[in-house]
Amino acid sequence: MEIEKALENLSLEEKEIFDRIFAIRKEQIILKDLPEKYKEFERQELIYIKDKILNKEAVFNIKRNRRPQPFKAEIERTIDIEPDPFCSYQTETPIDELDRIENEASVTASNLSKMADYHSLVIFKKHNFFEINEKDFVSALNLAKEWFKKIKNFDQEIKTQIFIWNYHYRSGASILHPHFQLLAYKDMPLNVERLNSRLNFYQEKFDRNYFEDYFLLAKKLNLGKEKNNFKIWFSLTPEKEKALNFYGDLFSAGDFFYQILQKLIQTGTQSFNIFYVLDLNYGFFVDRGEINKKNSDLGALEIFGIKIISTDPFEFSKLVWD
Repeated sequence: MEIEKALENLSLEEKEIFDRIFAIRKEQIILKDLPEKYKEFERQELIYIKDKILNKEAVFNIKRNRRPQPFKAEIERTIDIEPDPFCSYQTETPIDELDRIENEASVTASNLSKMADYHSLVIFKKHNFFEINEKDFVSALNLAKEWFKKIKNFDQEIKTQIFIWNYHYRSGASILHPHFQLLAYKDMPLNVERLNSRLNFYQEKFDRNYFEDYFLLAKKLNLGKEKNNFKIWFSLTPEKEKALNFYGDLFSAGDFFYQILQKLIQTGTQSFNIFYVLDLNYGFFVDRGEINKKNSDLGALEIFGIKIISTDPFEFSKLVWD
């Protein structure tokens, strides 16, 4: 992993910011008496990175992406054979509190299984993920923005609004047809409350914005890009492989965000989660792995202990930014 080399390029002020946010520990592992076919695993390097502000941690072991993996013989073609209620949204989906909101690329519907006080969908009118172009994506984002604005006017008690895109079954989608999820809460979910508390702590203690500082480092390390004050960067404590953070108004940066998503898909991403908290202008992208893998991308350690990462963000960022 190239992090030590990258850190050498930081100024004294940037190094101070890095040490303020992160702690790094490195361990060398040597395995003995390995069969010849596993010789490449004889020497391994573990890099532990802690975000001391948000209380997050990840362990990077780049050689993990070379270990044997169980794959299905063929990718499931569920998209062609499952009944799709979203293709007949007029009769097969319920309306929500705002009735239908619609534009040329997408339409709203109520979510059947609620996860918030108000929980709706933006359904793309195109059935296939690969048919969606930049214009469709930006148009659907605009519809989501309109819904969030209207639901806030509908109920003044709303405190938290969250935008989600689960891309493919492997990411948790229950219907493969592309759609966004829109959630509005009358309170602040505990995880959002904790995040907000840590951000306020950083602001009060250092008189600086945590995300602005993080992005300053990411940009210097070639992990970040920015357009029209919308910032996106590779995380040093990712939730899973190929994770990016973003900060700013997502709805005003749809074209820029779409282009990065396309680059990620072109470099191998097949399923992903996008999670964006409107009230904080903060969100993240997480790659959820190949759709024909038999095993999950998350095991007991990742869920209950510490994140295990096999992708070098410094190497992968070169593929996405170039």
